Amino acid sequence: MTENYDRFSQSAARAARWIVSRQKSDGSFFDLAAGIGGYYKVPYALATTGFTPQATRLLAWVRANHLTDDGDFRGPSRKARISLHDEWPTYGNAWLIMGAHRLSQFDLSFRGVDFLTTLRAPCGGFCAMDDDKPYVECLGTSWSGLAALTVGNLAVAESAARCLQSLVDQQPQPDRFYYRLSTDGKLATDVPDGQALAYYVDATRPKQVYFHPGIAMIFLCRYYLATHAEWSLDTARSVFDFTQRCRDDVYRFPPSGKLGLGCALLAAITNDAKARQAALDVADYLAGTQTDDGYWLLPDEEIYAGIENKDDPEIRMDITAEFATFLVEIAAAV
Repeated sequence: MTENYDRFSQSAARAARWIVSRQKSDGSFFDLAAGIGGYYKVPYALATTGFTPQATRLLAWVRANHLTDDGDFRGPSRKARISLHDEWPTYGNAWLIMGAHRLSQFDLSFRGVDFLTTLRAPCGGFCAMDDDKPYVECLGTSWSGLAALTVGNLAVAESAARCLQSLVDQQPQPDRFYYRLSTDGKLATDVPDGQALAYYVDATRPKQVYFHPGIAMIFLCRYYLATHAEWSLDTARSVFDFTQRCRDDVYRFPPSGKLGLGCALLAAITNDAKARQAALDVADYLAGTQTDDGYWLLPDEEIYAGIENKDDPEIRMDITAEFATFLVEIAAAV
């Protein structure tokens, strides 16, 4: 196990060194007008890999340039070049909140959560947007719920966790994980033609959107650690059981990073050998696909069809910060 810890930690450290080598003298990484798209995961990643001064300098720049009066990190300049920051308006904010809180930048983290709560849905989840129509899904709900938990807002965190419990309880068949809800909490199972990847994970097919069950597991396990709510842990177990029914690439595909951490947390809590092995498989995959320079590249797969240039510097930074974070946290958990 020590060998695994060293390998995964060294991979994360190499990634962090690549990240900080690109930091500008004012603390930023990209032009002001580029918005949060390239750096929103970086404070969290640098906080977990020991680069506190660099992370704090970045957050000082964020405070001065990208934080609005109401606590939204996506303004006042252009939000981002990638549409997901409009489609998932809480996701990038939640990453920045959690990174800021780990670095004791409480003015950012508490104000950020205040803004997130304005985007809650009646069902307790957090709103995403599809053609300007709000709905609820795992990504924004889990990460926003975890951001609320991080600053101690247990009421908001519990509502988000209960929303995920309802999502799992409503699943109609064992080989699909539907991850969309209406704002009042009804599971969306009426899928438009050609939109399967945007609605559910299909256990019978490879190359799926595995980060939706993965991020739900992360939040549900963290919520259990804070509250010892057995229903939260039971829901995380149910999600893990679904992933065990998926195709062989479920723990060895770029969207599996979040799933790796979810499995690692479940293993740490329950001592489940299958969950521990799943986490190790994901971390082994991440470490094995890192470039010699320390960053990662996204493959040309359907799941990333909306990203035209997968070698864009912002994309490199985004994926590298995420994988560095998860490698450290998986190594620590298992």
